Amino acid sequence: MWEYLRVSFLFMQKLRLGLYGALTVAGIGWPWLCIYKFIKETEALGLTDPIEIVNLFSAGVWANASAGFIAADLTLVLIASFIFYAAEGMRIGMKRWYLYIPATFALSFAFSFGLFMFNREKLIQQDTPTAKAA
Repeated sequence: MWEYLRVSFLFMQKLRLGLYGALTVAGIGWPWLCIYKFIKETEALGLTDPIEIVNLFSAGVWANASAGFIAADLTLVLIASFIFYAAEGMRIGMKRWYLYIPATFALSFAFSFGLFMFNREKLIQQDTPTAKAA
């Protein structure tokens, strides 16, 4: 029975790492695919001025009530995640936890959060006796 629990525990650790890794890859690919499509749309409209493009993008974020809901919701989740990065990063002794915050704005939230969770899981597994025994 104990061996079964240990094997199940190790499987779940590997599964979490795999899922977080896959979400990190998807978190860079899918959002940037959308950005690529947006850029193609702006080219089709004849927009070349970067300021106009940013203004069009910003206007789209608040284009209607449903878009505004998503924007407001994501804003609050971002704030909560930044608090989580700091609190959890310091709690488990993660080095350079603060770099996930600029990565959110430079790349995507889906990428930075997936990467944070992946690295968090790796660090926790290093400190887990069951992981060391395997």
